[in-house]
Amino acid sequence: MSPVNTTVLLVCFGVAVGVGLPLAVRADRGRQRDRANVAEHRRKGQMIADYEATIDAYRRFVRDDPELSATAL
Repeated sequence: MSPVNTTVLLVCFGVAVGVGLPLAVRADRGRQRDRANVAEHRRKGQMIADYEATIDAYRRFVRDDPELSATAL
């Protein structure tokens, strides 16, 4: 293999690594950010479900208590 071919091959390899590596890192960070967003969304959904269950329990308590049900509208 001639020195020119070797140089061209090394330059092409360097460009490929120089461009590909940052793109791979950026893609990995994007996937990590997406996983964190999904986890946060699930956590907030669980909190909302807990709040709704608490509110329903209070409503049942008020509805079933004769003294409170007379005052509740």
